[in-house]
Amino acid sequence: MTITRENTEANQAHWRRVLGKDRAPAVAERTPTQAERFAAWSASVRATERQAPASDARTVVAVPRATAFTAYEVGDQRHAADGTLWRRVA
Repeated sequence: MTITRENTEANQAHWRRVLGKDRAPAVAERTPTQAERFAAWSASVRATERQAPASDARTVVAVPRATAFTAYEVGDQRHAADGTLWRRVA
């Protein structure tokens, strides 16, 4: 069976019968784009933030952890990678 512009519908019908697919595939719903999903998520977050009661509790700010290049003073303590506590003595 040769596919030409004249017999496209007949060809599709033939292969639907051969492959046991009686009907044409249903048109799938359009999936939202990433921008649309983000806009919907952002709107829902804003709505829940508006509904959330304002708390009187203070916000706790995390103290930044010391890095390898932080200057320590004598007597300071720090935790090593294995969990042991070291005190600076010199």
